[in-house]
Parts: sequence; C-alpha cells; structure tokens
Amino acid sequence: MTFSTRSRATVAVAAALGVFAVAACQSEEAPGADPTTAALVTSDLAAQSQAPAAPAPVGPTRRISLDDLGYDHGDPNAPVQLIEFSDFGCGYCRRFHEEIWPVLEEEYVATGKVYWKYMPMVLGIFPNATEAAQAGECAGEQGSFREMQDRLFADQSVWKRSDDPMADLTAMAEDLDLDVERWRRCIANGVRDDRIAAGTQLSQQAGVRGTPTFFVLGYAPIPGALPLELFREVLDTAHAAALRGDGPSQGPGGP
Repeated sequence: MTFSTRSRATVAVAAALGVFAVAACQSEEAPGADPTTAALVTSDLAAQSQAPAAPAPVGPTRRISLDDLGYDHGDPNAPVQLIEFSDFGCGYCRRFHEEIWPVLEEEYVATGKVYWKYMPMVLGIFPNATEAAQAGECAGEQGSFREMQDRLFADQSVWKRSDDPMADLTAMAEDLDLDVERWRRCIANGVRDDRIAAGTQLSQQAGVRGTPTFFVLGYAPIPGALPLELFREVLDTAHAAALRGDGPSQGPGGP
C-alpha cells in the first residue's frame, strides 16, 4: 500500500513547510529518503488498528513489526496518524519535547484528532545517546518510559557530558522509584536493544537524516522541529483533509 495521490491538502502542507528553515540535529551518514519506504512507514502506522503491520527486519533472522515499537499516544483510529523519530541526545528534540509537544498533545492528541507514535532511535552522533536510549527502554519495561523520557531531556546536558553516564542514568532511575536492579539487568543483558536497533534501522530505511523527523500519514516527512504555529497549520490542514476525505489515498489498491 503506497501513497502517491497529490491532493490539495498535500499542496497546502508543502506550501506551509516551504518557508521553514530546518531545525534538526543532522547526520551526514544517513542515506537519502526512499519514497517507497517512507510511504510504508506511514502506511504501517495507519494499518495498526486494522491488520498486522509489515515487519521491520532486525539482524539476519529476527523481525519486529512497527506496532511492537515506539510509544503510542492517543486514539489509534484518530483521523491523523503521525510517527516521530527522535534521539535523546538531540538538542532540537529536547526543545520540541519541552516546548511544543505538551501543547500539541493537549490540542490534538487528547482531543482525538491525532494518533502520535514516538519512536526512539540513535543517530550515532551524540555522546552517550545509546546508553540514554537503553535507560528509556528499560524504564519502559516497567511502565515508566514517559517519566524517564522527561528526565532524559531535562538532564540532557548532564548525561551527555558525563564520563560515567550510567551513574547519572542510575540516579534518574532511583529518583523515579524504578526497580533499579531489574532496570540494571535489562540494560546489561540488552533486553530491549532490539527495539532501539529496529527503530534506528526503520529511520534509516525511511531516509531520516536528522531528528526530530515527523511522518504524517500520506504526506512528505517533516524534517525538523517546526515552530508551534506552523505545526498547528500542518496538523489542522491534515485533519480537515481527513474529515473531507480529501487527504492522500490511504486504502489498499490506491494510486
């Protein structure tokens, strides 16, 4: 299932983004975008509530599907579906999480307009970012990903500069009242490493070159942390198009 229809809404979103200077943490090693894979990323997101998503390969034999990855916010049947790729080491991701995301969550996710999947990944350009991703995932194993996510961004300057990041991350786990021994074992044994690797691989296949990058179902990816008003314009346009049935084709066998 692919998305190639160029609707009026698509043109409107593109026009809105045309004046925006990208605010994203960039990787020079990421491949260019593969339009087919990018379309599959968003089509898999849309299909989660209807059928098993197409799996993303991890390693030579194991495969993990998109609906096994990331952290979901909102109604899976919301008119607008979005996936965010984010690196805990990225300053623009921190700024988005602290300044923009709370407003968008209240206005679009909590109101049932947007289903938002947060996908942790590692660009490979920030110190200690892999350890931070492990800390987040292993907190997630105990149902506390969001609390750890908040701390990782809030204390980003601390653990990024640390010569002993695990000491700083462990202090966060203790502050959050996690089962610290279980959390340590999760990290030491790589219990959740497949999730990090799969999210990172999926981002590479989709052509993500910087973070944050956002895929709104059926539209071109948004590379960078948009200003709040521009993000509102994009989501309002996509939402209105979905309600009119004027959005990009979403069904099997579409153009």
